[in-house]
Amino acid sequence: MERIVGPTATMTLSPADTALSPTASATSTGTPSPSATPTLEPTPSVIGPDYVEGFDPLTGLTIGEPQALFRVPLLISITEFPPSARPQAGLSFADQVWETSIGQGMTRFLAVFYGDYLERFRRLLAANPGLDSDSTVIGPVRSGRVSYEQIKDFYPGGLLFIRSASPEVANQLTDIVIVYASDTHDVNSATLSLAELEPLEVPFAEPADYAGLVFENRPPSGGQPADSLSIVYNLYDQIEWTYDSSLGRYLRSQDPADGTGRLEPSVDRLTGSRLSATNVVVMFARHTFENRGATIVSIELANVPRRYGILFRDGNMYDVTWSSPRSRLSFTDDSGKPVAFKPGTTYFEVVSYESTWDSQARIVRFHNPPLPTEPPPPPFATAKPSTTPTPGDEGPG
Repeated sequence: MERIVGPTATMTLSPADTALSPTASATSTGTPSPSATPTLEPTPSVIGPDYVEGFDPLTGLTIGEPQALFRVPLLISITEFPPSARPQAGLSFADQVWETSIGQGMTRFLAVFYGDYLERFRRLLAANPGLDSDSTVIGPVRSGRVSYEQIKDFYPGGLLFIRSASPEVANQLTDIVIVYASDTHDVNSATLSLAELEPLEVPFAEPADYAGLVFENRPPSGGQPADSLSIVYNLYDQIEWTYDSSLGRYLRSQDPADGTGRLEPSVDRLTGSRLSATNVVVMFARHTFENRGATIVSIELANVPRRYGILFRDGNMYDVTWSSPRSRLSFTDDSGKPVAFKPGTTYFEVVSYESTWDSQARIVRFHNPPLPTEPPPPPFATAKPSTTPTPGDEGPG
């Protein structure tokens, strides 16, 4: 299925699979009976792994519009390269964000928007006279990657928003929404506005399908102090998360891809506020290249048995085991007991088996998997490109 949005396209969207809520069929004309005094249910201390009505299963937070949970999530590919794409718009409105390698030393975000994101965007626009419904609220949107399909398995029915994809990649993706650029000469011009998001007839969702994580405000026992985490994907792609105890969140920094390693605060273009997360999870997963140019990266994420991970929350880090039986993501400790996330936004940092982890310095260094074993190219072929990117040169898509 392919759908199209963007300034140069006409909406060609399928109707919603079903209505979001039932409509009352009649109005009672009888004498009303006295109403009982409502009994307030206490807020549960633990949310998950099963769905709890009124709580977003991706964040563990209460939601002002519970009916919005019956709309499938939007998974939107948001670029990090070239650096001119930064600061990106809308990441602070996502429930979850995946950061994965796209080859050649670069990473890309797949941001998951679920629940009442439309209402939160409306409030933002109402509070900022300089913004209107045609202003960019999410972007820049960039090309699809094969790893997105496995991530999408965690969000049944979810729609995948991309700018484009090479034929080899597009054939492996489903439920695609194409976002066209407003300027074909500008790689950063494919974006989404509230005016484009609001009319989307998003298919029906069953919130229980997205449950599986456990959330609790109280930190788990057994953690080690960790006020920072560094991830070095490449000389031109370095990331740091620093814990702010006053906010109870990790703040993100990234280098400007100039080779100096100097870090700058990552911010949301919409709000000017620092990108942050209540949970940051490092997930070690099998990576393989599908081509010798190291531009098509397959990542094993769905239906995976026990794998190693590290959870950062509340200024502590925890060794965890992640798994995804039946494409439902879960995190446990050594005894198999679920490990609770803190309610709020989670960033998943996915790294290869070949990557190294220095627990004392709290640094992950990403290493590429081996290239495919296939006959070498003929002598007259052009030499394959270096896996160290030229800053801002990402190639097609």
